[in-house]
Amino acid sequence: MSRFNQSSEELFDKIIYLEEEDKQEPLRVFRRFYNDYRLHELRYILWSMVEACLTTDNSEFSEPEERADLLLRCRHFEELLEAGWLLAGVGRAK
Repeated sequence: MSRFNQSSEELFDKIIYLEEEDKQEPLRVFRRFYNDYRLHELRYILWSMVEACLTTDNSEFSEPEERADLLLRCRHFEELLEAGWLLAGVGRAK
């Protein structure tokens, strides 16, 4: 089980990494992120993580429902990546 879901959830429900300037203007974070990565690279990274979870002996994803949930979350993250790409002004809606 993830340490983020256990007794420390109160801590991890807070902003812990952003500096004050980024808290005031979070779009800066998106711009930095999307200037460092192309969208196709992000899709590859995300899929590599999913593939590792699904193809290794990992008790977190031993049940079919857990694997299906992981794939659904992957889809949601990919949608989030696309929306961030647009918000950061790097991509254009087609």
